[in-house]
Amino acid sequence: MTEGIDPAALRLVGPWNFHFDFLAPGPRQPRWPWESKEDCEHLETFEAPTEPVSSSATSGLLLAGGYPEASPAAAAGSGAAKQAARKGSAGLARGFLNRTGGGGASAAKPHADSARASSAGSSKCSKGPTATGGSNPSTKKKKLPSGYHWTTPPQCYEFTTQREVKVEEWQGVEQMGQVQKRSAKLSASCFYRLPGLLPAEQVESILAHCKQSSAYKIDDDSVDKTPTFEYYPFRDGEWVDQKMRSIMESSVESRVLPYIRERYDCRFCALSDILVRRYLPGERRTHAVHFDGHAFVTAVLGLSSADEYEGGLYLQPEPDVASRTFFRIEPGDLVVHSFDLQHGVHVWKGVRYSLIFWIKDSLQAVREHTTPWYQRLADEGDPDALYNVAQNYEHGTFGNPVDLPKAVALYERSAATGHHFAQNNLGLIYRRAGESGGADAASLGRLSKFDLLQKSVEWLKAAAEGGFAMAQKNLALAYANGQGVRKDDSQAVAWMRRAAEQLEVEAAYMMGEMYRQGRGVPSDASEAAKWYERSAECGFPKAQYTLGMLYLEGTGLVRDAKKAELWLRFASRQGSAEAKNNLATLHAQSGEVDQAAEIWAELARGGEVNAQCNLGMCYMRGAGRDQDLQEASRWLSKAAAQGHQMASQALAQLGV
Repeated sequence: MTEGIDPAALRLVGPWNFHFDFLAPGPRQPRWPWESKEDCEHLETFEAPTEPVSSSATSGLLLAGGYPEASPAAAAGSGAAKQAARKGSAGLARGFLNRTGGGGASAAKPHADSARASSAGSSKCSKGPTATGGSNPSTKKKKLPSGYHWTTPPQCYEFTTQREVKVEEWQGVEQMGQVQKRSAKLSASCFYRLPGLLPAEQVESILAHCKQSSAYKIDDDSVDKTPTFEYYPFRDGEWVDQKMRSIMESSVESRVLPYIRERYDCRFCALSDILVRRYLPGERRTHAVHFDGHAFVTAVLGLSSADEYEGGLYLQPEPDVASRTFFRIEPGDLVVHSFDLQHGVHVWKGVRYSLIFWIKDSLQAVREHTTPWYQRLADEGDPDALYNVAQNYEHGTFGNPVDLPKAVALYERSAATGHHFAQNNLGLIYRRAGESGGADAASLGRLSKFDLLQKSVEWLKAAAEGGFAMAQKNLALAYANGQGVRKDDSQAVAWMRRAAEQLEVEAAYMMGEMYRQGRGVPSDASEAAKWYERSAECGFPKAQYTLGMLYLEGTGLVRDAKKAELWLRFASRQGSAEAKNNLATLHAQSGEVDQAAEIWAELARGGEVNAQCNLGMCYMRGAGRDQDLQEASRWLSKAAAQGHQMASQALAQLGV
C-alpha cells in the first residue's frame, strides 16, 4: 500500500461510485457554438427569402455550350464587382486542356471491355445529362420540395464519346466528356475515363492491401476540420509504402503516366502523390465540392465494385447541387481530369475505397512544392487560376509568401467573373479582418470594421444568391452573429436551410441545432432529429454525437439504447471527446468497467476532468485497472485541481 493512504478508507467507496453525468449536446437556452462575443449593431439589413428556396435543377448542364449566364448578383454582388467588367474571361486556347478526340495516343483495336465501357448506366443511379458537344436548351429553374436532394437517387454521368487508344502495351477505350466552365464562357474543363486500365487481379491486390493497412490518419481535414481517414503510399515524389510499390509501380510507369503525358501534351509530367481514401459507415462519407489546387492533373483509380456503394466521385459544374452527377467507376477504371474541374465525393450507402494520383507538370514542381501552371494561366485571366493563385498568397503555400492584399486583388478579379469560390473566400477574408482587426485589417486599407463587414456580406451574398451552398451557410452565420448585418435569426434560418437542402453537411447539423434550440424557428425535436440524422449519416461527428444522445433520451425519436450506443461509437471513432465520455458511461453503467476504463484513460490524458476522476476511482477500487493507490491519488488530484467535487471527496476519504 502507498504510504499515507488508509486502506480502510477504501471500504467507504462503493465499487461503482463513478461520476456518471452524461455530457449533453448543448445548453437548453439558445446559445450557438459559432456565436461571436460582440454584436455588430446598427448595420444595414440585407433581404433574404422569407420562404427558403432549395437549389434548383437545370437540365442539360453538362452539354458543351449554351450555359445560362451568372445572375447579376453573382457577377457583381459587391461594389468592387459592380465596377468590374461583366465581360468575363476572354477565354483560353489551351490545347493541353482541351485536346479533341483525334489527338493523343494512337488508335488500336477495341478493348475487350468496350461493351461495358459504352454503358455508364447503373441500377444504383438515375441517368443524368451527357456531354454531346452541342448546346443545351434554355430551361427555367424550378423550386424543388424540401428534402429533394436528400431523397433523390444520385444521377450518373454518361459518356457518349469514345475512341480506341493504345498506351504502350495496353489497348482499350478512352471515353471523353467536358463541361463548360461557368465563370469562363469560352473555356471547357475536360475529363476522361479509361475502363479496365489496370487488370482485375492487380486491383484486387491493391484493394486487399488498402483494407489491411493501419496507416489511415484521422487528422482533421484542412477544409472541414473532420477526420480524413486517408493515407499516402507515395508522398512528395517518393514511395512510402513499399508493399504498395511492389504491387503497382510497374503500372504507374507503363500505363498511368504515359497516358497522362500524351493526353495533356506534357512530356515531363511527374507523379507527386498517391492518396488512398476509404468511406466506411460511421466515418467520413463526403468531401465537399472543390478544386484540386495542388495538382496539374488528378487521376482516380476505382478499387471497390460500383455495385457495393451508392454515389462516389461527382462533378458539379455549377454552384448549386442540382448540376451534380456521379461517375460510375469499376475496379481498374481510371478517371482523369485537370485542375479546373469542380468535383467532390458523396457516398450515400455501402463501402468505397479509392486511390488518387496527383500529378504535377514537372519533377521540379514536385520537389519544390510549387504550382507553376497556375501563374501562366492567371496572367491570361483564367478565373480558376486566379482563384488558386489567390489561395496560395492567402495561406503562403506552394512557394508563395503570405500576401493578403495580393490575394484579395486576385480573388476580386476571379470573383468579378462570377467565380463563387472566390466570392466566398473574399467574404471570409473581410469578415476575419473586420472581427479581428490588427495586421489583416490594416493590410486591406483604411477601412473601418463596419466597412469590412459590409464588404464581407456583399461578397457572401453574391455567391449565396448564385446558389453556392458553402456561401449560403456562411451568410446564415453572418445573420446569426450580427456580422455585417443586424442579428436576424429568421434570415439565418432561411439561408442555412438553403445550404442544408443542398447537402451541405455542417449546415444540416446546424439546422438540427436551430430546431432543437428554437432559434429562428419554433422548437421541434422531431424536425431537429431529422436534420441531425441526415448530417450524421454523412459522417459529421457533432451530428453523430447529438443523434446518439437523442436516441438515449428519447427526444424527437423513439428511445433506443442500441442506436444511441451505435451513434456514440461512430462519433467516438472520429475523435469526439463528449461521445467517448458518454460511451464510457454507458459501459460502466452496464458493468463493463474494463471498456469504460480504457476510454477514461484516453480522455484523462487529454485533460478531461470527469475522466480523470473516474480513472482515479478505477485505480482506487481495482475495477477496470489493477489496484494502485498512488495512481488513484494522482488522477483524483488532477481532477480535484480542476474543481471536481467528487474527486476531492474521494481524496479526503483516502486521507490525502
